[in-house]
Amino acid sequence: MAEGAQAHFIDDLKLAVKRKGAGGLMRDVFLHPGNQAIALYRIYRMLYLKGHVNLAFLGYRLNYFLCGVEIHPDADIGPDFHLDHPVATLIGRQTRIGRGVRIYSHVAVGAVGLPEDKPFMDVRDYVQIYHGAMVGGSAVIGEYAQIGLNAVVWDMDVPPYAVVAGNPARVIRVEGKRVNPDDYKGYKYDPADFHGPPPEHDLEREAARSESWTDPSSFLDRGQA
Repeated sequence: MAEGAQAHFIDDLKLAVKRKGAGGLMRDVFLHPGNQAIALYRIYRMLYLKGHVNLAFLGYRLNYFLCGVEIHPDADIGPDFHLDHPVATLIGRQTRIGRGVRIYSHVAVGAVGLPEDKPFMDVRDYVQIYHGAMVGGSAVIGEYAQIGLNAVVWDMDVPPYAVVAGNPARVIRVEGKRVNPDDYKGYKYDPADFHGPPPEHDLEREAARSESWTDPSSFLDRGQA
């Protein structure tokens, strides 16, 4: 498991160098608190997996002190992770986050419950979670889903390609089309609902991108339409 965590660290470095060059990488590491928080997490995550629990939790607290971010060492976060404006971001234990996920400020993500209840939170690849959202309980957030501003997703699976908004959150769009939120009440994640990246996300060009695969402003426009 430690090797897997190290691979994520190397993947992050390779992608950053390819996208922005060595100079851009150094600038981002030294000046961007989100990148600093992720780099520090990668280090204490490896310590955690190797059994150095006390050192890992020391890094965890240091991350909060330096960057204002809480990422539990038990959280399993895939490569190409982004924290934009990472003020007051919390990622709790028993949380799995896939590749290319982007999280904004004042967001809480994590399983809620006692260890014997085996809570979990599974955020699949290329999900975006916008400012102020709370994603908690035991749930699966499907690939390419977008969690809207200040949305509250609680013990609720989200379909791939969905846009959810509100408190409590409701599914308002799937694959760019308006849907009846009532049709998705009680939805349970089904891998068959995911059929590959959307047309606007070209995986072959992914490594060359310096921005998100989707424009946040376009999401806001769609949500207000």
